[in-house]
Amino acid sequence: MNTIRRHRHPSIPRQEGIVLIVVLIMLVVIGLVSVNMMRESLSTDLVSSNARSEALASEAAQIALAYCEAESVKASSTTVTKKAKPASGNAIWQTRSNWDLAATQANAPYTLTEAQLIESNASFKANKMPQCMAEFSTATNGTDTVLLVTARGFSPDYTADANGNTASGSVVWLQSILRVQ
Repeated sequence: MNTIRRHRHPSIPRQEGIVLIVVLIMLVVIGLVSVNMMRESLSTDLVSSNARSEALASEAAQIALAYCEAESVKASSTTVTKKAKPASGNAIWQTRSNWDLAATQANAPYTLTEAQLIESNASFKANKMPQCMAEFSTATNGTDTVLLVTARGFSPDYTADANGNTASGSVVWLQSILRVQ
């Protein structure tokens, strides 16, 4: 009777399947690293989008502030009405409801027009135009009269909720004090 004997070749090691386990573990690690990198990329995009929104709102506020400052120092200015600060209580700009008044009402801010804010070839259009107001006040020394100019600008993606609070986008407030001679 012939018996077939199988001999192992001495130069080929016996495989136990450990390579498959190592490769599967490496695939899981690579997958987790990839997911983490995608999440970081998304959060970076959100941060840059927020920074852009704030920068656009800041530019709109700067334009409104510069416009109101220039108009406030003109003796014949009719666009920006200079208001007197109330004898008691908050300044006009500090009362939030004043910023939502119609242009014909007392204490209403001046709202810039689209022509004053945006060039005809601009790549974005504002949902809400920037606003400004100027009011006389007394300086801290008690003798000098100053003109307090306040402006607020909005990003193109600005929206507000029913209470007037910012729902999306950005709002930037700027203020300057001009000494009246």
